[in-house]
Amino acid sequence: RCWLWGCSCACGCAGVSVDGEWGSVCAFDFDWEARWAVVVCRQLGCGRVARASLHAPFGQGSGRIWLQPYFCRGTEDALEHCPHFGWGQHFCGHERDVGVTCTDAVELRLAGGGSPCAGRVEVKLRGHWGTVGDDNWDMEDAEVVCQQLGCGSASAAYSALERFGAGDGLVSLALVDCRGDEATLWDCEIRGWGPYNISIHGLDTAVVCQGFSQLVGGDGACAGRLEVRRGRAWVGVCENQVDMKVAQVVCRELDCGEVIAIHGSGRFGAVSGSLWDGGFHCNGTEPLLSACARRPPQSQGCSGPGSVICSSYAGFRLRNGSSGCSGRVEVAVRGTWGSVCASEWDLPDAHVLCRHLGCGRAFSVPPGGSFGSGQGPLRPDAFGCSGSERHPGQCPVAVLGKPPCGPGNAAAVNCSGGEDYFGRDYSWMTTAAADIPHGTYLVCSGGCPEKGRRWRCPKQPPQPTPSVPTGSLPVRLVGSSGRCAGRVEVYSGGSWSWVCQEGWELQDAAVVCRQLGCGTALQAPGWVRSGAGAGPLWPYSPDCSGSEESLWKCGRTERRECGRGGGAGAVCSEQLSARLAGGPGRCRGFLEMFQNSTWSRVCANGTSKGTAATVCRQLGCGELGQLRAVPAQEPTEAWLAWVGCEDGARSLWQCPSAPW
Repeated sequence: RCWLWGCSCACGCAGVSVDGEWGSVCAFDFDWEARWAVVVCRQLGCGRVARASLHAPFGQGSGRIWLQPYFCRGTEDALEHCPHFGWGQHFCGHERDVGVTCTDAVELRLAGGGSPCAGRVEVKLRGHWGTVGDDNWDMEDAEVVCQQLGCGSASAAYSALERFGAGDGLVSLALVDCRGDEATLWDCEIRGWGPYNISIHGLDTAVVCQGFSQLVGGDGACAGRLEVRRGRAWVGVCENQVDMKVAQVVCRELDCGEVIAIHGSGRFGAVSGSLWDGGFHCNGTEPLLSACARRPPQSQGCSGPGSVICSSYAGFRLRNGSSGCSGRVEVAVRGTWGSVCASEWDLPDAHVLCRHLGCGRAFSVPPGGSFGSGQGPLRPDAFGCSGSERHPGQCPVAVLGKPPCGPGNAAAVNCSGGEDYFGRDYSWMTTAAADIPHGTYLVCSGGCPEKGRRWRCPKQPPQPTPSVPTGSLPVRLVGSSGRCAGRVEVYSGGSWSWVCQEGWELQDAAVVCRQLGCGTALQAPGWVRSGAGAGPLWPYSPDCSGSEESLWKCGRTERRECGRGGGAGAVCSEQLSARLAGGPGRCRGFLEMFQNSTWSRVCANGTSKGTAATVCRQLGCGELGQLRAVPAQEPTEAWLAWVGCEDGARSLWQCPSAPW
């Protein structure tokens, strides 16, 4: 009977038992193809060969050498079916006892990155995890790791010290050289198979993968058309293949919150590439969509791309109250909990949160700081809930250009299911300034990388413009330099009518922006500078929840007069334009934004490193970006400062900043 010495499939000397006596197996040193190893792994049901060695890699055996196979074909059912010299007959000693590691005993993972698709590369050998050390780790090596883990193509290859920190303990593999098309990391050329019990981890490797799934066409990474990685291309998934369990896995993989909605074709524009008619069978608990079973194409064909809307907030909770239904409002974004600013937090927002937490309706909204300010960041996110949403993630949210939150001014809620409690525990939050003078100068990885940089330059497909729902009566924004900001006017009764600003809220503006294909609403101002409009007053006041496809789907109440001057207005995210100017090409230069018919720079003060990557992604200039200290030739006006996008953010408009 054939066996593996020491730890079943994991490792050991190949050996056989004859009449209850175990003995080792040796081989000629010129048997470099080692097809005997293929037979051993198959015979034991342990997958393919990860590594085979002729020179006692797990120590020399003792006692009898029972078998010396030679020139196995690799198709034999058992090791004793290979040509050999007879039981107990051999021409080699224990110094050439053979060892084999089968693939079922070797595991791969990414650690320390907060995601299964980013982190330090670690391999499990002989039951213990260890790092992978390499002084020439490149994109080809990273590509194999990402593809093996079902995480799509590689986005970047790093030294672990640069990004995720070095490991400790064992080093499993050393000096790995891949072509980039291998099925597993063990198929690459590996010069050092461990584990090595050393404390030097300066050469530990890391990767960031693009992921297997993505949502595109929406405002941010948590909403849009579902696309998956097929080879090295992104393809859309048919809407009839996207169900709630698939959506749950997608939201989890993208580090978003729970599923808000599943939409069919048209919500986020047309697909720029091809559509995949296959699908997935998920149970809803898988960490990655690639871990779901594949589903064959359906007979009715593909009617259009499927879309998923996840909450951009991974969780909500109430803290520091006397129960789970009262306390400080906290949200989780990409694994970090922080408090919500109380400046624009009101009762409709609280109603939605209480309902989501199973705490009934909001009983009261105490003053900011009533339950302390917490230890995490104080987020300026301004929710614009109507009160009817089932989840806070459905509410319109404005971030960019909102004033900083006062220290300790954390939102508080008392839900009807909880008791009142008032505590005072203020803490202060400070932000360090970036040490870069003048404007914010960025270098994106999508531009030609500098010599020595391990960045891939993918071709970025053009992003389609969101479609406007058919059958809707016209709506427009007038009085500004672009079509995505201005006074709201609707076409009714043969003429354009203006909308009264009384009762006009952010959720109403969100519907107008969506209907016009202008992204999300950033502001819902009264458009007093343009006057009340030349046409008649629209005799209705919209009452939108913020999730409707068009203004005509909203509820409305009759209105015959407007008590104060000025029409309702909206400023949508697509009205704002960003560019990199003053550099060699469109992917390098000073960050500038277009507002009020003027291009102006973003001040470098307080600009985070995550902002650079966010801008590069938004401009189609790659996944990575660098801040550069490049002084401006002369002082210039700036629209914004202290732009603090977090790592992984995909929309500049949802990043906190100082006020406009």
